[in-house]
Amino acid sequence: MPFKDLREFIHNLRQMGELKVIEGASCDLEIGAVTEIAARGEKCPALLFDSIKGFPKGHRILTNALSNRVRERHVFGVAQDLSERDAVKYWKERLKGCKPVAPKEVKAAPVKENILLGDEVDLGKIPWPKWHEQDGGPYMCGTFVITRDPESKDCHAASFPFTWVNHNTVAPHAGLEMDGIWKKYWDGGRPCPVAISLGQDPVLFVAAGMDLRRPISGYAFAGWLRNEPVEVTKGECTDLLIPATSEVVLEGDLLPPAQGQESEGPFGEASGYYLEGKRSMPRLKVKGMLFRNDPVILGNPPFLEANCGVLSSKAAFIWKELEGLGIPNIVAVNHYAWGLTIISIKQPYPGHVKRVSHAALGSSAGSSMRFVIIVDEDIDPYSLGKVFWAVATRYEPAQALDIVRRISGDGLDPYRVKEKKDIGNYTSSTAIIDACRPYHWMDKFPRTTDISEDLLSKTAEKWSRVLRQHG
Repeated sequence: MPFKDLREFIHNLRQMGELKVIEGASCDLEIGAVTEIAARGEKCPALLFDSIKGFPKGHRILTNALSNRVRERHVFGVAQDLSERDAVKYWKERLKGCKPVAPKEVKAAPVKENILLGDEVDLGKIPWPKWHEQDGGPYMCGTFVITRDPESKDCHAASFPFTWVNHNTVAPHAGLEMDGIWKKYWDGGRPCPVAISLGQDPVLFVAAGMDLRRPISGYAFAGWLRNEPVEVTKGECTDLLIPATSEVVLEGDLLPPAQGQESEGPFGEASGYYLEGKRSMPRLKVKGMLFRNDPVILGNPPFLEANCGVLSSKAAFIWKELEGLGIPNIVAVNHYAWGLTIISIKQPYPGHVKRVSHAALGSSAGSSMRFVIIVDEDIDPYSLGKVFWAVATRYEPAQALDIVRRISGDGLDPYRVKEKKDIGNYTSSTAIIDACRPYHWMDKFPRTTDISEDLLSKTAEKWSRVLRQHG
């Protein structure tokens, strides 16, 4: 069931039985709390909030859009019957053949059904949720942010939260990935033109969060993933190309933080922590507000339980990069953005574990690795129970633990002390755990009690009906 915008995606979710409609919730913490409670459930339904308190029926927010295996695979175009390992492997192989598809510019665009300019702009016309109890204010979290490098003229897309400041001003809660572009404008004495989509095709949202190794743009990557060009249209207040089928787009000029400016924050991060108190952030003066009738906001709050898909992680990128270095016998890769990478290998020679682990630290996800755990090919890296059984039984701390120091760190690291931040020291350390059977006496290592794949297959074929009846 293909889809071209957020509305078609929601229609698909209804058809698949993956959507639950919630009526009458409040933006003040209720939507966030309901989203997190649902994310902890076994099936984790997508939630469409309607009749939100203070807003007319039809002004909606969609949450948990990608937060289960079925919906994530629907967006990535991966078969539902594949195991986690085979799904990541399939996605990794697809990435190798990525051929960008340029966007298609159109004049007639649904996002321009309503256009508010200048003094007409009123951000209060759409719901702004406060997700976590200690957040400094309401935030938009499922964004697709477009800007352009003033030197190369390349279009850049990213996704990060924006917080409400007043009726026509927002502030980005962003890392370093966009700062370089912003500063090029500011150093030249100009504001940075920015457009923010608040409800778009989930494929665009995925593209904004991927490490695409420019010059592949978010639009071109999404076009490849969809097998057709993304329709874009020129903004009303900037010359940026915006998603034609977006639900809401805010356009304006991003200004640098002013001296004495009131600070914003904090915000609950994907790491599960509040990492900073109030801080001074740039301001985006919204000059244009474009939106469809009865708009749908895409909400993607960073709750731990709501951000765990293996395809949305960088596992496939790490796997592809390791193979690109010529490292053999990578069986599977799993990665958690909050700091854990697990790699399953079949050891072909002594030193293979060391080579794999250090190469992983040099990958595109290396800055977000607090632990790298290497396991044998018989361990499923997507089963944490199996992984930590291997750590408990195959890892010898006195011999198989490496600490790698002074490597590039992640801005979401809760352990970074203030003294290091104050001097711009964003280095960190990573523990490498070798939870593999020792190569030199692997044949003498005790055998496991696991049932062989052949016996499992034969037993499942004979007894599956009985097991389902009693399941």
